[in-house]
Amino acid sequence: MNRVFEPPRLARLLVSWEIGSSVGRQFAVEAKREGAEFIEAEHMLLALAASADSDAARLLNEFGLDHERLAAALHEEHRQTLAFVGMTAKNTNLAEATELDLPPSMGTSAKVAFRRALIGSRHDRRRARLRGTDLLAGILEAEFGTVPRALAIAGIDRAALLARARQSE
Repeated sequence: MNRVFEPPRLARLLVSWEIGSSVGRQFAVEAKREGAEFIEAEHMLLALAASADSDAARLLNEFGLDHERLAAALHEEHRQTLAFVGMTAKNTNLAEATELDLPPSMGTSAKVAFRRALIGSRHDRRRARLRGTDLLAGILEAEFGTVPRALAIAGIDRAALLARARQSE
C-alpha cells in the first residue's frame, strides 16, 4: 500500500496544496455520511462541490452541479446499479453519520484520481501546488465507474466539464 494515502499523511499533503485541509476533512465526512469504509472519487467530488469558495465548486456550479444535485445523481446511480443486478436498497434513508474510531481509508478510485491530478498538475513547473481543478480533472478523467455514470444521469457533458477543468489549471 502506498503510505502517501494514509489519512494523516494525506491531510498534511492537502494542507501544503491549495486544496486545503477542510476539503480533505470533507472527503471523510462524505464517506461517513454514506457509511462507506473507504473514501472514493464520488466522495471527493461531493467534497469539492460542498466547498463553495473553491475554484472547483465554481466550475461545477457553472455546469449546474451543486452538492445536492450531485448527491441526487449519485443516489440514482447507486439505485440503478443495484436494479441492474436485481437488488433494491432496503433503506434509502441512511442514518446520520457517526464518528468512526479511524478515518476512512482512501479507496482505489480516489487514489487513481489523485495520481491523475498529480500527473496533470505537473505540466506547469512554475506551480508546484495541486488545486481543486486539478483534482476535479483527475476525477473526471475516469471513463468508467460511479462518477461518469452519475454525471450522465445528471445530464452533464463530462468531456466538456473536463476540458474546462483543464483550462482552469
